Amino acid sequence: MPNSSPRKVKIVCTLGPSSSTPERISALIDAGMDIARLNFSHGTHEFHSRLIDTVRSCAAAAGKTVAIMQDLQGPKIRLGKLPPEGVELQAGQKYCLHPEGSSPRTLQPGELALPIMAEIAAAVAADVRPGARILFDDGKVATRALHVDGAEIHVQVDVGGKLTSHKGMNLPGTPLSIPCLTEKDREDMKFGVSRNVDAIALSFVRSAEDILNLKDEIRALTSETPMVVAKIEREEAVAEMESIIEVSDVLLVARGDMAVEVGAWRVPSIQKQLIKSCNELGVPIITATQMLESMIQSPTPTRAEASDVANAVFDGTDCVMLSGETASGEYPVEAVKVMSRIIVESENNKDFNARRDILPLPGSIVESIEFSASRIANHVGAVAIACLTHSGMAARVLAKYRPYKPVVAIMDSERQLRRLAFVWGVRGVTIPQIVGTDDLFAMVESTMLQYKFAENDDFIVVTAGVPTLRRGTTNMIKVHKIGAQSERTQRKS
Repeated sequence: MPNSSPRKVKIVCTLGPSSSTPERISALIDAGMDIARLNFSHGTHEFHSRLIDTVRSCAAAAGKTVAIMQDLQGPKIRLGKLPPEGVELQAGQKYCLHPEGSSPRTLQPGELALPIMAEIAAAVAADVRPGARILFDDGKVATRALHVDGAEIHVQVDVGGKLTSHKGMNLPGTPLSIPCLTEKDREDMKFGVSRNVDAIALSFVRSAEDILNLKDEIRALTSETPMVVAKIEREEAVAEMESIIEVSDVLLVARGDMAVEVGAWRVPSIQKQLIKSCNELGVPIITATQMLESMIQSPTPTRAEASDVANAVFDGTDCVMLSGETASGEYPVEAVKVMSRIIVESENNKDFNARRDILPLPGSIVESIEFSASRIANHVGAVAIACLTHSGMAARVLAKYRPYKPVVAIMDSERQLRRLAFVWGVRGVTIPQIVGTDDLFAMVESTMLQYKFAENDDFIVVTAGVPTLRRGTTNMIKVHKIGAQSERTQRKS
């Protein structure tokens, strides 16, 4: 039987304490991990370097393609250090948010002091206006700004609760001037580039300019640039989604911070709009946050979580992501297996399957070729579509049309193949060299048979650029019968 995975939506797994050993990473790969996410909000460069080495070696041993995504922390706005027992905020109380490490200068009678990270205090205070909402701990505690004095913000508690050290802050509705690429991010990004990560995710993106600036900084370091992933979680990013998609290599729907920023009730419709827009432009998109959250502590998911994963598949997402489930949960491997099962079951439901009504851009040869290949493969009963591509672009374009048949990218670069780990439905192999026209179909046959993507007498559809096989020259489509090449050779002899 062909060796192609029946699953088209890819799985991203966050690595951490529960998934840092070679044995556990190998098990995650066997269970279906396509992309390993390294969260640079935690861990040292030494720790992440070991993870990178382990993922690469385990993937090679398993004979599978696994990409590595570096997720930059971004400008995290957090409380400072609080007493070990935490601080209980009561509705109606007034607080002075002041830079950690200094005593509040403008504390008013009846106010209590609450430290926030010193490095962000002045910048945040400069953006806050009276009446602005300031939320803590993913929105569990809500306050409202009364007035600002220098780097100190005076607030009143609207919704109380207990806070502990370094809990996050969100300012929904307040445009922040803090750069989304911090100095820590720059150092982490340089490390990631030096270790050849496949993608770098930028947190708290607000505009297309943020993505372009990061790309410029990466290009200054290397010509082998990783992909840039735009994390959509701020109100400004939602408003600018179309321009951000156009300049991004991948999008990530970061539903956790997004829910706090824009309101949880808006997240489902924003998720669907982002996926729709990305599908139309052929930009891979990852749906993330709390997809199987209960499996951090339970071997089975809730019904709502199973529906959440399935609906992301029905929407047309390219990837779904596990965070705490694999990074720190008690059942990391089981979570991947469950997610894979939900994806396959959802994809098998033809009534709700991914959109296939997207048409090629007028005048684009590669789009017309790959669109036609996606239709022809189904009509002739082909078992797969073999896409010869140097950069992977042709395979990405083909995936845009959501073909029913498996897509096999045949490439001569392992690095470029790993980038396709983010793309819906595409699996692939690398060969030493993509050969010229005379030997083209013999090479395709050999590759498809060797990796068990097809068997003798199967039909496949082949797309390539002939006669030169240069980058960006896809101009050919052929329905090919496996074994026909050797039959012709035998008749000639």
